[in-house]
Amino acid sequence: MEFDWPEEALAFRKEVSAFLDHELPAWWDIGVNTLTAEAGSPHHEFCREFCAKLAQHGYLTPHWPAEYGGREAGAWELFALTEVLSACGDPRGQQYMNVNWIGPAIMRYGTPEQKRHFLPKMSRGEIQFCQGFSEPDAGSDLAALRTTAIRDNDEYVVNGQKVWTSYALTADFCFLLVRTSPGSRGPTGISVLLVPMNLPGLIARPIPNIMDHGFCELFFDELRVPVSSRLGPEDDGWAVAMDALTFERIGMARFARALRLLDELIGRLRRSGEMSRPGTAERIGRAIAACHAARAVAYRVIDARARSLPPGPEGNVARLASNWAEQFAVDAIFELSRDAVETGSLADGALRSALPSGHATGSVEVNLGIIAKRLLGLKGEA
Repeated sequence: MEFDWPEEALAFRKEVSAFLDHELPAWWDIGVNTLTAEAGSPHHEFCREFCAKLAQHGYLTPHWPAEYGGREAGAWELFALTEVLSACGDPRGQQYMNVNWIGPAIMRYGTPEQKRHFLPKMSRGEIQFCQGFSEPDAGSDLAALRTTAIRDNDEYVVNGQKVWTSYALTADFCFLLVRTSPGSRGPTGISVLLVPMNLPGLIARPIPNIMDHGFCELFFDELRVPVSSRLGPEDDGWAVAMDALTFERIGMARFARALRLLDELIGRLRRSGEMSRPGTAERIGRAIAACHAARAVAYRVIDARARSLPPGPEGNVARLASNWAEQFAVDAIFELSRDAVETGSLADGALRSALPSGHATGSVEVNLGIIAKRLLGLKGEA
């Protein structure tokens, strides 16, 4: 196996790193800022403004086709960008959803009108999406969703509830999964709607949480949405959603941020003279090894994407490895930091960022089930 990066990816990594070193403000601190800052916070507002700057320099959607604002950068260039951004706390904020999977889903399944309306604005960082997936009785078992969208001539009438919807208060649109076939069960009869968040009949309420993450619950009461807002065929939205989520599973290089946090921890321990404590180097070394293992697994997925191979369960493995690596790093930071329980500490920021990662894009248990069934060939539900 060839382990060298393509020259263009290495050059792009260096270019983006220099840009971030120059443009990120002095208050931006990887040890404090999280990947999941609360919607509406100064941190979140900065990310929204910074995305426009990233777009101006070609760093927001470089992998997109030129007609939609990109330059068709390869898979390795994209992942070099992902690693660099993740390692500094990802100043894209909620735009990572647009960039990594909502935009590509619209490219693949959208009508010409939808592509013209959404993609150029997304590439300029002008609009933001949230994802309306989970429900009170349909979280990890997403196919159990009950929110309905009943056809009424050229409109759908939407009723139901979503929960744990990130960034709904600041989103312009919702990538919404609904049941368009009354009486259907499981993955059949589901469709995707691209819903404006300012329509009457839609209410978003924040969910307070210790992670400072912009979780919300959404309520739909006789919400009327044009049929033209549907993405992909009616009743075949499950395929659209699963295809999109395949790209989301490695849309963040959380292991890269974990490595950056471990570097920060090492620097602090050396300055305090505590790096020489028995067992300290070994504890950190194990966490670093887990991060590099996660990186190697992710690279296998990127290699397959670079060769235009169809997505498979390897994406679930990469997602799981990245989650475990981040947890190893957080555990090490908590064990070795004297100020671990203080608000605003390195450990505090690391924990707040890591907490949602075991549930986003399917829980750890769901990913394990998919791996068991699709990769190991074990019988049972997944």
